Amino acid sequence: MIPKTKKKKCICDTKNILKKITGTPAPLDKREINEIRLKLFTERNSDGTGSLVLRGNDIFQRYNRRITDFDIGAICRYVRELKLRVTKIDLCYNKITDVGFFKLLKKVLVKGRSSVLDLNIMNNELTDKSVLHLSKYAQFIKLKYLRLNGNDIGTKGGEYFADFLENNTSLERCDIGQSGQTLTSVAYIVTALRIDHGANRYLKVLDLSRVVPLFNRYQYETKWLAYHIEYLLERNDTIIELHLQNNEFIGHDIEYVLRGLRKNKTLLYLDLGYNKIRDYGIELIAEYFKEKPELVLLNVAGNNIGDTGARALSFGLPFSKIRALDISKNKLNAKGVLYLLNTIKKPVFLRFLNLFGNNFDQTTCDVISRMLLSGVLFQHTIDVRIYESGGRLHAAYYPNPADRNKHLYYCELDYGCYQPICKIVRKKIEEKKRVKVDCQQRHKLDKTNAFDF
Repeated sequence: MIPKTKKKKCICDTKNILKKITGTPAPLDKREINEIRLKLFTERNSDGTGSLVLRGNDIFQRYNRRITDFDIGAICRYVRELKLRVTKIDLCYNKITDVGFFKLLKKVLVKGRSSVLDLNIMNNELTDKSVLHLSKYAQFIKLKYLRLNGNDIGTKGGEYFADFLENNTSLERCDIGQSGQTLTSVAYIVTALRIDHGANRYLKVLDLSRVVPLFNRYQYETKWLAYHIEYLLERNDTIIELHLQNNEFIGHDIEYVLRGLRKNKTLLYLDLGYNKIRDYGIELIAEYFKEKPELVLLNVAGNNIGDTGARALSFGLPFSKIRALDISKNKLNAKGVLYLLNTIKKPVFLRFLNLFGNNFDQTTCDVISRMLLSGVLFQHTIDVRIYESGGRLHAAYYPNPADRNKHLYYCELDYGCYQPICKIVRKKIEEKKRVKVDCQQRHKLDKTNAFDF
């Protein structure tokens, strides 16, 4: 038997020896945004591209800070040196100013081999100077998606953005809502999109929500804004999606908008949510539906529409091609809801229907329940869920996929708080479906097969 010998332990102080060799560097700041952390926030797609998602709400909950101008240099260097093609950069809800945006513009966006197609920089601290720099480099920018909403760029920023639209040939979807736009800047933007003015022939989606009531020639009235929208619809043939929320439109303003729509053959999605069109405005829209327009999606949520407007809409809806209708958060009674439910079976199948926020009684709940059982409606395409309690049917809110627009638009966290990053999962990019409407969130909303009906 060979006796076992004990292994001798090293009596050297390895930590002190290592410090003598490498020195004593300063400890790394736990909140520093470096390459390692940027890799954790890079979503990998199945088509070989990546998306850098640095949303301020998520970063703040993790590191108790937001992205600032100091971090833009590291982000630019990371995007340029990464072997993966980064096609999307999401920097919403941070503290980036004009200095940081100009650095991002010069080092990433205007490069000849820039792969970034989607930039979301909403709710930062940008001013009209950032839009001025954007307009100067308009010919070299390859962006297709741009979100500037929530930044106080003001009237001057709107004028510079109009210059950007005139010189750029790649942008397809832009959002400048809630950015301090006035009737003056809206006039410049409409002029930049006119056919008879060398219009931008590439823009498809435009958001002009919450326009500030200021103008340098006359007192603000909503009819003047409606007049500009009419002029835009008459002289443009590329925009397919138009958002006009929170602009205080009344029923008479819809006359101007519809006058422009009658001369427009390309618009498919009209968003008039949270205005004041009331019954008269929806009656005008119902009369317009009888002309069989190309409109496919309509949002009239939060417009104080009553049973009279619902009855008028029920007469015009069967002639239309509407496939998605949002009439939630209005003043419909059970009778008004029944008017709409009785027109569901129309030649063009109604894919999405939002009704919650109105009044429901026993009869209305019974009709919706029978429609769900018969296949006229589907639970994942309606925002109302019927349940039984005490021998009676009641209606509850059901967050269907079609009602996630607000959640996706404002880039809210899925669970209300950040989730631990434990594993990077490759994101599957599905093939584009053969649908007529190509809206901002279509690939996330459409969960039904259009060829089954």
